[in-house]
Amino acid sequence: MFRGRDKELAELNRLYAQESFQLFILYGRRRVGKTTLLKEFCKGKPHIFYSAEQSNNKMNLDKFSAQIFQYYGENNLESFSSWENAISYIDRRQRTEPLVLVFDEFPYIANINPALLSILQHLIDHQLRERKIFLILCGSYMGFMEKEVLSSKSPLFGRRTAQLHMKPFDYRMSLEFLQNFSMEEKLILYSVFGGTAMYLQRIDNSLTLRENIQNLYLKPTGYLYEEPLLLMRQEVQEPGVYCAIIEAIAKGAVKSNEIAAKTGEDAAKCLKYIAIMRELGILYREIPLGEKENARKTQYGICDSMFRFWYRYVAPNRTLLETDAYDIVWKRKIEPDLSHYMGHAFENICKEYLLYQNSLGNLPILFTEIGRWWGTDSKEHKEVEINLAAKDGNDYLIGECKWRSEPTDYSVYMELMKKGDVFCRKRKCDNLWYLLFSKNGFTETLQKEARENRHLILITIDDFQKDLI
Repeated sequence: MFRGRDKELAELNRLYAQESFQLFILYGRRRVGKTTLLKEFCKGKPHIFYSAEQSNNKMNLDKFSAQIFQYYGENNLESFSSWENAISYIDRRQRTEPLVLVFDEFPYIANINPALLSILQHLIDHQLRERKIFLILCGSYMGFMEKEVLSSKSPLFGRRTAQLHMKPFDYRMSLEFLQNFSMEEKLILYSVFGGTAMYLQRIDNSLTLRENIQNLYLKPTGYLYEEPLLLMRQEVQEPGVYCAIIEAIAKGAVKSNEIAAKTGEDAAKCLKYIAIMRELGILYREIPLGEKENARKTQYGICDSMFRFWYRYVAPNRTLLETDAYDIVWKRKIEPDLSHYMGHAFENICKEYLLYQNSLGNLPILFTEIGRWWGTDSKEHKEVEINLAAKDGNDYLIGECKWRSEPTDYSVYMELMKKGDVFCRKRKCDNLWYLLFSKNGFTETLQKEARENRHLILITIDDFQKDLI
């Protein structure tokens, strides 16, 4: 079922309605729904949809040739001898007629035939520009798509007419997949399955939160039981090292030296593999908001919730799970630790909430940067961390996110103000607002303070409910 990509589909249809040549570049990590979007777009339109394979150049060209002949109703023809001949044949057959030509998993063929990008450049410049061909290059390897297809060094630079970096759904869209759950359960499920439509669609709304996690993650027959391993084997040549790095980060190693120590790998090698996983959209790199690049302050994290949950709870317990001990793993390994897991996940949800409110102009400032901040309190000689920080010039928002079973009290606000003092000692702060996010609301004392202090903003998970699509 097609769901949640109406804006993207409308934009593709807007471009198609122009009845002119288009080169559309679509990229994003695996499973976000790129192929589903393209298939929906192609419905009712003349199209050739080729999904490249991890094979050699000849095998891919033979299969592409077969699809061309099938589309034009040709029989008993030999495969084209080159990609240029194949696409030129399409060009000759189309002339004034529109056609959507999709190359899905484009990096598979461009990697084995680097000349293909230059071939496409030549064809666009000398033939295709005069046609109504809607050419789509789609890929999951984001590093390749950005460097080889979109960058100024690419032969295709200046030829694209539009592009889209397709990302997973945010919490607002993801929660629309979840019915019959409390708001707290919805946020947990989003933090476990992430914003990937393929995973969200597998959640059974007639089952409990625990049953869904057990069925999909913890049972050897579950859809996600081996998902990260399958994805890594598809993308990299040494999946074992990559998996070890992800597991180290999932267990709390966030600096390069910590990751190297946990995995026993050389630090330089770890950084190389981390860079590749950043290109794949699995890991992210972070420095404190507003500070210059500094290797000592750089931290790494896992972008994808599915990877984060799997490497935290499934990977270390595979021996138990292989003996169908999923109930024990849930009760002893996951359930007691879930609040701790949600602490970091809740920060990401709060960040998404702020980004959405910022886009509506609902915040005291219209921030241009958002992230986390950490540093040293020189007076007390201790490390200070702020969950969320956003800036517009010299105006700042700083926030604390609490996933606790009890209401957040005044002491949390006092602690955030102390952190704000440290934060502002290191930069000019013209105005500073404090935001507190809480799973279970706030004490009356804190609510009274917020009513009297316009620089204090309190947000509960019920406020997230108001913003659902």
